Amino acid sequence: MELRITLQPKQREALKASDIYPIVFMGGAKGGGKSYAIRAREIIRRLKYKNTHGLIVRKTYPELLANHIRKFFSEYPQTFEWYKKAEKTIYYPNGSTTEFSYLQHTDDVYTYQGREYDDISVDEVTQHEYEVIKILRSSLRTTNPLIKPRMFLTGNPGGIGHDEVKRVFIDREFLDDENPNDFHFVQAFVSDNQALMAADSEYAERLKDLPERLRKAYLEGNWEIAEDKAFKIFSRLKHIIKPVIPDKQFAVILSMDWGFSDKSKFAAYLTAVMPVIYQGQTFNRTITFKEWSGNEKSPYEWAEIIYNDCKELGIRPNKGYPDSAMLDRQSDGSKAIGYLMEERWKQLNGGVNWLSLTRSAKNRVTRIATTHNWLSIAPDDLPYSLFTENCPYITTSLPKLRWHETKLDDIAEGDDHGWDGWSYGLLHIRYIKLKPGSFSVVKTEKRTHLTTDERGLPVVNPNTFFNSLS
Repeated sequence: MELRITLQPKQREALKASDIYPIVFMGGAKGGGKSYAIRAREIIRRLKYKNTHGLIVRKTYPELLANHIRKFFSEYPQTFEWYKKAEKTIYYPNGSTTEFSYLQHTDDVYTYQGREYDDISVDEVTQHEYEVIKILRSSLRTTNPLIKPRMFLTGNPGGIGHDEVKRVFIDREFLDDENPNDFHFVQAFVSDNQALMAADSEYAERLKDLPERLRKAYLEGNWEIAEDKAFKIFSRLKHIIKPVIPDKQFAVILSMDWGFSDKSKFAAYLTAVMPVIYQGQTFNRTITFKEWSGNEKSPYEWAEIIYNDCKELGIRPNKGYPDSAMLDRQSDGSKAIGYLMEERWKQLNGGVNWLSLTRSAKNRVTRIATTHNWLSIAPDDLPYSLFTENCPYITTSLPKLRWHETKLDDIAEGDDHGWDGWSYGLLHIRYIKLKPGSFSVVKTEKRTHLTTDERGLPVVNPNTFFNSLS
C-alpha cells in the first residue's frame, strides 16, 4: 500500500513524542490538527508493526463516524475494502487492526477490561472522566518486542475531564501512583494548522466572535479557564477535613437523591449543623460527615444500610429531606420510594417510627445559589460548609460540575447526583440568621435555648463538635 501522509510541524512533534513517552496529550485550540494526527499516527503504526492492534475512541457514535471513520476512508481510501462495518474494525493484510469505538458513559469503559491493544487513541479526552483514561490504559500491552504500547490523547480546554487533564499534563502535579516521566504535553494552536488556514482563512475570525470563555478555550487553547465551573469556590484544601462524628447536641439531617440503574446513582448524606460564635457574630456551620452512594439497590436495602450505619455511629437524624420524586407514587402505582424506606426503618426500629421524610424543593437555580452561600467563607475564615474526607463522591463530583451553555444559572448534564443528594438538605438549614440566646438549626424545628454569656450571646464551644475520629 502506497501511503501519502503530510504532517505539519506540530503534528510531527506530537508523533515523535509518542515514540518516547507512554502517554502523549496533544491539546489546546480547536482546529489545531489534532484529530488528523490521531489518524495519521494510527495507520503509520499499524502498517509498520504487523499483527498489532489500535483503538480510536470518541464520546459518541455520530462524532466517531463523522470525525474519524469517514475521514479515515477519505484520507486512506484503500482501507475501506478492509473494513468490517459490523465490528467497526479495519483488518489490514499484515494482520494488524484498527478498531473504532465510542464511550458515551463512564461505566462503558469497563467493557474493555481484559482486552489488549498496542495503541489507544482518545480524541477529545476532556469530554470523559479521567477514570476512563486509567481503565483504558490497563488494556495497553503487547507480546511484540518491536513495539512499545502507547496512548495518544487530544482535547480542548473545558469539559468534565478538564481539571484532571490540566493537573497531569499542564500543571504536572502527580499522585503517588503516577510517574511524571510517563506523561508529555504538546500544546496545539489553530495557527499550527496551516492547511486549515489556507482552506478557511476566516476560521480564526469566527472563533474570535465566541463568548470570552469559549474564545479562550477554542482559539487561544487557554487551560487556565475556570469560568465554566459551577462551583469554582470549592477547594479541597479549604472544604475537606478529617473524619469526625458530631456531638449529640447538634442537629443532624439526612438528605438523599434516588438512583438505581448503572447509569444513575443513589446518593445520601448525613450533615450536622453547629452554631458558631466568632467575635460577636453568630452563624451556622454544616459538616457533612457520612456518605452513601451506589446503584442497583432497592429502597429497603438502602434503608437498612443507612439505619445500621447510623446505629453504629450513635446517630439518629432529626430530619430527612429527599428528592421530592422519592415521595411520589411510582409509575406502576405502587408506594413511593421514600415511604418504602420509612416502612423499613420502622420495622428495624421495633415498630416505632425512626425517621419521617419531608419533600424537598427541586428548583435547581435556588439550590445552586444556596450552595454558593454555604461554600463561601464565614467570618472565622473557614467555609460555612465542610465535608469530611470519607465523603469522596460529593467531594470529587462537586468541583467537576459545569455551567449549562444555554440555560442561564443552571448546571450542565453530568454527574450531579452527589450535589443533588447533598443540596436537598441545604434548603432546610438556616444560613446565618440566628438571634442571640436561641437558634434553630433546622427551619421546621422548635428553637433550642442555649446558655448565654454576659453579653447575651449563646455559648457554644465549637470544639465539642469533634467528638471522636472515625
